[in-house]
Formats: sequence, structure tokens, C-alpha cells
Amino acid sequence: MDIKLFLSENPNLDERSFGQFIRQRREELGKTVRGFAAELDITPAYLSDIEKGNRYAPKNYLDKLKEVLKISEDDEQEFEDLASVSRGSSFEDINCYLGKTRMARVALRRARDSQISDDEWEKFINDIDKSSK
Repeated sequence: MDIKLFLSENPNLDERSFGQFIRQRREELGKTVRGFAAELDITPAYLSDIEKGNRYAPKNYLDKLKEVLKISEDDEQEFEDLASVSRGSSFEDINCYLGKTRMARVALRRARDSQISDDEWEKFINDIDKSSK
């Protein structure tokens, strides 16, 4: 399963979403838990716990997971975001920016409170892209 398709079919992510994606993708690739765990150099029990959402996405295995699951370069950010959600953590690549940029926090809170749709966000992102060229 393509990660973008997974995200569109599962818009309400939680700490179990990463494991669900890992399992679906592993099964699509025809890999067993034991075989996949061996490729990652982890125990089958550890992999099973990740897939069930009982363990968070291990940072030190993300690159190997991307490689073995054949995550495209275009999908890497979504994959890493999904992993961050599993850890219950914020998004490491933008925390610093949000911490320093008050108006970004204000905008995100207003968007949340107004329940901005993906279409509205897409328009906003396109506007940003146009202005940065």
C-alpha cells in the first residue's frame, strides 16, 4: 500500500497507525514477520509489537524500514510523520520553527479551531510555493 493512500484512508492517525501501515506494506510485499524481522535485524516479537502499536517506531530503524519497505523518496516525509505519531511526539523537523515563530502557532491553532479542510490547506501550501519562487 502506498503511504499516501494509507493516510487518505486513515485520516485520524494515532499511535497504532504506524504499525498498521508496516503490517499492510509487509504483507503486500509477501514478507513473513520472521523474514521481515530478520531483514531488519530485530526479533519477530519486537516487530510484532511495533505492528500492534505496543511499541513506537524506533528511530534507529527508520532508514532500514524505508529501504526494506521500498518507501520512495517522495514519501519519506509522510513515513517519518507517521513514525512520529506512533511515538506520541511532535514533529522533530518543525518543532524549532514553531517554537520561534509565534504567528505559525497562532495560524495552526486557528486552523485547528476552524477545522480547515485538506483542500483549504492545499490552496494555502500552493500560495506559499508561488510566493517563494
